[in-house]
Amino acid sequence: MNTTKVEPAAAAKQIRRTAAIGRETREIPASQFGRVRTLTNYGLTQVQVAELYGVTVDEIEKIIRPPS
Repeated sequence: MNTTKVEPAAAAKQIRRTAAIGRETREIPASQFGRVRTLTNYGLTQVQVAELYGVTVDEIEKIIRPPS
């Protein structure tokens, strides 16, 4: 009878994620503007929404501001 050697499975390497603080400023797509308005209406602050999308608070204010 042949005996085969079974090698143990290789251990999976863990991938470290980069910190959210060092992200570059992005733009929010127009398709998400309604969601941004809804999030601010339902209790999230502008700062929290800005952190969620990785943008500045000014960007959130531009979206929330009514058209002039």
